[in-house]
Amino acid sequence: MTDSPFSITPTDLGFAVTGEIDAYTAPAIAAAIASSRLETIELDMSGVEFVDSSGLRVVIEAHQQLLDNGGSLILVRPSPVVQRLFDISGVHEYLNIAE
Repeated sequence: MTDSPFSITPTDLGFAVTGEIDAYTAPAIAAAIASSRLETIELDMSGVEFVDSSGLRVVIEAHQQLLDNGGSLILVRPSPVVQRLFDISGVHEYLNIAE
């Protein structure tokens, strides 16, 4: 169980996510990104404590969908745990990650 509850908060450039991204919370991220009118979306992941395979899938699918529509998904300040997942899974070379 996480110490901080999951939240996805709109920002000027996209969304800030805190807590855990898993099978229960990933659909909220997918829905938020799908409903956004921004061409380029920044997803601040500095407050994310855990990402499971369904969360990783949502991020990859959102990245691809935005790319297909001429936009981009930028993952901003992923927490060390999230950065490690990106590195281990090999997606760090595919995704747009900004410190």
